Amino acid sequence: MAVIYKDRVEGLYCECTKSDIAIFKILDDRIKCIWCGKEIKCKPPIEFVWKEKCLSCEEKMSTFVIDSTGLKVCSRCGKSK
Repeated sequence: MAVIYKDRVEGLYCECTKSDIAIFKILDDRIKCIWCGKEIKCKPPIEFVWKEKCLSCEEKMSTFVIDSTGLKVCSRCGKSK
C-alpha cells in the first residue's frame, strides 16, 4: 500500500523494482525515485495513488499517481493515462 507524505511517496512501482517498494521524492514539478533517479513530471501535491495494470508497460502491474491537476501518471513508465 502506498503512503503519501509531505516530501515523498512510498510504495510505488518503478522500472528499477519488481514490486511496489520504490520511494519517490516529491519535488516542485515532478517526483523522483531515490534509488534509480527516474523522474516523472507531475504537479504536486500527489492527491491519490492506486494499483492497476498499465497497457504501456506490457500490461504489468503498476501504480498510478494523480497530481493536483487531476493528471493520472504511471510510476513505472511515466506515461499519462
